[in-house]
Amino acid sequence: MRQANQPLATQRLIALPWRVALPLVSTACTMVGAGVLGTLLPLRFSAMGLSPSLIGLIATAEALGFLVGCLHAHRVIKPVGLERAYAAFAGMKAVAILSLYFASAAPLLFMLRFLIGINAAGLAIIVESWLNALVTNEQRGRVLTIYVLVYGLFFGAGQLFGQHLSLQGPEMILIAGISTIVALVPMSAIDVRAPAAPAGRVRLTILKALRTSPVSVMACLLNGLILTAFTTVGPLVSQRIGFGQADISILMACVSLGGLFLQWPIGYISDKIDRLYALIGLGIGTLTVAATLVTVSHATPFVVLALLYSLFGGLAESLYAVGVAHANDRSVSADYVALSSTLLFVWAVGGAIGPTTGTLALQFLDPRAFFIYATVLTGAFSLFAMWRLRQRPAERATEHHEEFIAYPQTSPAIYSWLPYHREPPTDEGDEPLPRESIQVAAAYARKDNR
Repeated sequence: MRQANQPLATQRLIALPWRVALPLVSTACTMVGAGVLGTLLPLRFSAMGLSPSLIGLIATAEALGFLVGCLHAHRVIKPVGLERAYAAFAGMKAVAILSLYFASAAPLLFMLRFLIGINAAGLAIIVESWLNALVTNEQRGRVLTIYVLVYGLFFGAGQLFGQHLSLQGPEMILIAGISTIVALVPMSAIDVRAPAAPAGRVRLTILKALRTSPVSVMACLLNGLILTAFTTVGPLVSQRIGFGQADISILMACVSLGGLFLQWPIGYISDKIDRLYALIGLGIGTLTVAATLVTVSHATPFVVLALLYSLFGGLAESLYAVGVAHANDRSVSADYVALSSTLLFVWAVGGAIGPTTGTLALQFLDPRAFFIYATVLTGAFSLFAMWRLRQRPAERATEHHEEFIAYPQTSPAIYSWLPYHREPPTDEGDEPLPRESIQVAAAYARKDNR
């Protein structure tokens, strides 16, 4: 097996079993459906006459459902096993999606989005557990990179696919529901025994995370408050500026794809410098882009706006990624999984709050008020990070950067995948770090550069 300090590049030379493709195909199917709904549901609800604040509240329901699924999916998985649990989660998610066509009252929409969030969390946990069981230790870094690309690319493809779908008709909902049901087919074709069901919850250590790196905690919270919120608010902002459905779909895909591809160069740079400086730079960069977006209008060239949306997605997305890496740089290896899972939970809390606060700003102020909201938050974060830079001790533990790794915004199961997080026994006879349980998940992060 690959030792903890073996270069990640070595893994890329090892062939992957063909069965890895099956969970990845399932992920691609679910992400296409999620991408279609991600952009078009806010526009559909707006066409139904719902206010922006109510649309944000309904989006918050899905984020809350995702949190509940993160914390309690093991209660479904453990008694029946991963195979049956996957079928249950996929079936219930498809039912909730298809039921959106018949729902018009806000309480029912809230309940259906809540169910979608719960089942999305369960599906992510199971797929990642299965991928982990299908590959050797030497292959996990490569599989993780492919998984991140599949997750982000097909979500973006789903957003682009919705350019010409009717907002009032059943097409968008049928496509999302069918793609979720189709995800069952490759998972049922896997010819290996499913991995063992999780034994318990992931440990959350919020106070310890604050003591380890308060800037990392704030970075993860900020990412949830602005970027996750923009998934809901962005289509409404773009609509109020004066863009049509096709242009909005492209712009929102730019946010997603910018967030996907800019992580690697930003992560590479953060490997070379003090990551607190990288976080300050990301805060100032996000602030600059958000402040520029305050000035846009329908007269702004579309290419310029697409570029700004891509930069906004890439910089804001990387706040979480570099934040997790910075916290791990300041902790011991035995704390990596619990610390990273806690930061993912903090991000998810921000993702639950953000859609409501962002749409309130949109409803009661200028259509571009969301970017004022983002500018204020990123400005406060940047000032806090610079203050922490002045306050920290002159002598610090040496930070050892591993190769850049991008984590998806799904489940803390990811954090137990890599050899960096699973230390071998020491000469003193210490026990190896146990793999954390796989049932906490939360929206959409990411990477850990550790």
